[in-house]
Amino acid sequence: MDDLRRKNSLDFTLLLTAVALWVIGIFLVYSATYIHESGPLAGIYKQQILWVVMALLIVILIISIPARYISKGAYAFYGMSLVMLVLAIATGSGVSAKGAERWILVGGLKIQPSEFAKVGLLLALAKRLSERPVSLYNLPTLIVPVSLILVPFALVLKQPDLGTAMVFCVMALPMFYWSSLTLLDVFYVVSPLISLLLSAIPLLLTFNTGESWGVFEAVPWGLFFLVVVVLLYIFRAPLYIWIGVIVGNITTATVTTVVWGSVLKDYQKMRITSFMNPQADPFGSGYQVIQSKVAIGSGHIFGKGYLQGTQSRLSFLPEQHTDFIFSVLGEQFGLVGCSLVVILFATLIIKGLMVTYGCRNRFINLTAIGCTAILGFHIFVNIAMTLGMTPVTGIPLPFLSYGGSFTMTVAILVGLLLNARVTDQDF
Repeated sequence: MDDLRRKNSLDFTLLLTAVALWVIGIFLVYSATYIHESGPLAGIYKQQILWVVMALLIVILIISIPARYISKGAYAFYGMSLVMLVLAIATGSGVSAKGAERWILVGGLKIQPSEFAKVGLLLALAKRLSERPVSLYNLPTLIVPVSLILVPFALVLKQPDLGTAMVFCVMALPMFYWSSLTLLDVFYVVSPLISLLLSAIPLLLTFNTGESWGVFEAVPWGLFFLVVVVLLYIFRAPLYIWIGVIVGNITTATVTTVVWGSVLKDYQKMRITSFMNPQADPFGSGYQVIQSKVAIGSGHIFGKGYLQGTQSRLSFLPEQHTDFIFSVLGEQFGLVGCSLVVILFATLIIKGLMVTYGCRNRFINLTAIGCTAILGFHIFVNIAMTLGMTPVTGIPLPFLSYGGSFTMTVAILVGLLLNARVTDQDF
């Protein structure tokens, strides 16, 4: 009975960790924008405070909703999120920013539909996978889940918003694995993506250095493809899996030049090349990465002190209140401050994974895994981006980055994690 009460109680560690991160985010947004006495950035920390208060109310609301009602409304929320995505593209209400149609105006407020589409897809996948697990050896089971992913993926990619589209795929993989796929199955699924990356590396290096690898360009992909074939043979995969995996890997390996020349937008190409060699265009596409690394490096061990960051105070760092908020943290609080925030993030992820421990309901289990995957991917990619380890994708940092739609989305994810612990026994 005591164990049952423990599992059916509110996880205060997870809640307090989320609150602590939101409070830190408010102070960082203020420090990144307080110098602006006029213009669009003036006083935006007040708006962030309001959004955080709203986020806490959303968390409380979601905790109070029995999980069975959330399960029943999963497809409805998914459908609403698709409607919002279509409106952002097809109607005059779409608000353009940097060449992308990512917002709609609702009552004077700018709402980013792609953020809520993450939650919509999460709930729809959790609902479907809880009712019917997927299997590579029973292909019809994959039709509905893959379709659920492809529709919002295509709509978000149309905007274009490659970073958010990536979130859909990254979220789905651990949910598929948690549902029924093996690690080998997951490897087969992601192998075409690995082939794409391995075939793209020589192309990108050639683009940056002007020097061709010659016949050695195919070596990395060739070795990987050999590994794939060996695994298919050793584990006696069915013929249709052989065909699908091999055709998928060969197709993605050869499509790189087409994507680079015809699909990727100019700003996406610039982001990729600046990630690999920011010094090639220090005042253009490489500017953000260079300034971010300068800001973080200048913080040293203990930082320059709150409100004392020169990179942020003098506005050298672009998007310092949103995508590059971690750079503000590094400059003002140094390695110690960054480490403490990373520990808080790690605590949040670990507690998210622990939610599934002893949880008897498949829908709740899958929802918790999806929530943790979304948060973990955002945290990893954003921090790596500010350190110059990954391309600049425009993915914000949970809890810390300024933004209403994203703050509400993070609140929903936290609420779902807390709800999983509270209402599992009442499903």
